[in-house]
Amino acid sequence: MFRQDIEDFLLYCQLTKQYSENTIRNYRNTLERMAQFFQLNHITRTNQIDLDAINKYRIWLSEHDTLRGEKMSLKAQAYQVVVLRSLLKFLVKNGGLVLNPDRLELPKTRSRRIEFLTDVEINKLLVTIMNDTTVPEIQKKRNQAIVLTLFGSGLRLSELLGLKKVEVNTEETQLIIQGKGGKVRTAFLAPSSHQAIMEYLEVRGIDGNPYLFISHGKNKNQHVYRSLTPRMVQMLIKKYATRLGIYKRITPHTFRHSFATKLLMQGGDLRSVQTLLGHSSISTTQIYTHISDQRIKELHSKVFGKDQTEPQRGFEI
Repeated sequence: MFRQDIEDFLLYCQLTKQYSENTIRNYRNTLERMAQFFQLNHITRTNQIDLDAINKYRIWLSEHDTLRGEKMSLKAQAYQVVVLRSLLKFLVKNGGLVLNPDRLELPKTRSRRIEFLTDVEINKLLVTIMNDTTVPEIQKKRNQAIVLTLFGSGLRLSELLGLKKVEVNTEETQLIIQGKGGKVRTAFLAPSSHQAIMEYLEVRGIDGNPYLFISHGKNKNQHVYRSLTPRMVQMLIKKYATRLGIYKRITPHTFRHSFATKLLMQGGDLRSVQTLLGHSSISTTQIYTHISDQRIKELHSKVFGKDQTEPQRGFEI
């Protein structure tokens, strides 16, 4: 049955592929929505899914609003197809007689524009955080440390929130990060990030929460500090970006883009950035290719941009 195939696939993703809880949750939601649509169209088994059924589902997606009342983006529609294709690949690998997943074509999406912050914007954001008179000192120190760590280490939000106090001490500026799919990589703390974390922990003192970044609104029932949620960090970043008057779409992930952009603009190569970001494939890192190309163009202009008609004494080797 369709639903049993879904459960088997999700278990495989969890145990063998070691996907994160968020990925498993997104896969489940996507596949359950598909299952409901297919069942309404009298398709109850995965071997009944054909290209015609998939095209009808894609048309349905394009015509229906999301929970936010918006049309589903092409990127989101493509994600639906990617998940279904992964399910079919799993079934084929296990001997299932289903549609060849290679026959599924992804919707063409527009090139993604990478939003990033400059050093000047980062500094202004930090000043805005530290000048906030509406929150206590401990929250200012925490928020400053969060921004500097996201920007200086290029962490995903889930990786940041997974950090524990024992992983950071007065001397260590190297972090072992468990990223997507359980992949482990080394990340580094910039001196400014490390100092900000130490200042935050000094103000925070001793408490029973092992995580590095926590909420400082006390739980009314347990009287302990709660861990931060992704939504909390998203809201605080949005608050300060709005207050500063930054009209770009700023999210915690923007700092990761800013990290990669700065590395490339300072002469880093895509392979090194791939390693530091924890991308399993260089193709994911290639969204930054235009930045690298711009740097190469500037280098060429710097070297060869002079008037070549002037008398030349010869090349200096």
